[in-house]
Amino acid sequence: MRLWTVQHRVVPEALAAAGEVTGDWGRVLSPSYRPAYEEMTAEMARRGLDCAGRPPLWAWHGPDTRDDRVALTAELLLNPATPQEYERYAVLDLDVPDEVVMLSSYARWNDFMETLFLGRGSPAMDWSIDAEEYGGPAGFRVQACLPRLAAPWVLGVRPLEPSEG
Repeated sequence: MRLWTVQHRVVPEALAAAGEVTGDWGRVLSPSYRPAYEEMTAEMARRGLDCAGRPPLWAWHGPDTRDDRVALTAELLLNPATPQEYERYAVLDLDVPDEVVMLSSYARWNDFMETLFLGRGSPAMDWSIDAEEYGGPAGFRVQACLPRLAAPWVLGVRPLEPSEG
C-alpha cells in the first residue's frame, strides 16, 4: 500500500542504522494525546496489529505527490513557520504491506479527539471511512497507522518544503 509520512529528519538515519523504527511515548507531540493514541493502539490490536505497548506511527494514504497536498497536510499538523523548522522534517514515500496498516478517517479521528478533550458526546471512535475521503482535501483524508516502520518500505526521502499557498 502506498503511503507517505512526515517524520523528524533523524528517522531516515535511524532506519538505515537499525532497519526499523517504532513509536515512543516520550516523543508524542502532547501528553494529552495519550488516551486517544491508546484507543488507536487498542483498535489496531483488535485488528491483529500489535504496537507492543508503544504508540503507532502515523502516515497518509497514497504516494508522496511532492506538491501542496502533502505540504499543506504537514503544515496543518506541525505548524512549521521558519526555514529551520521545515528543516527538522523529512517526507518519506512508502510502500507498506497491507497487513501492517490500519486505515481510518482523519476527520472522524479529529471528532473523536475533540470529544475526549472537551468531554462532549460519546467517546467512541467511528472507524469507518467514506469513499470521498480517499484523496480528499487536507483535514478530510485517510490516515494510516503502523506499529513500526521498516527500511525496505521506504521508496524515497526528501526534505519537507513549504506549500505554495
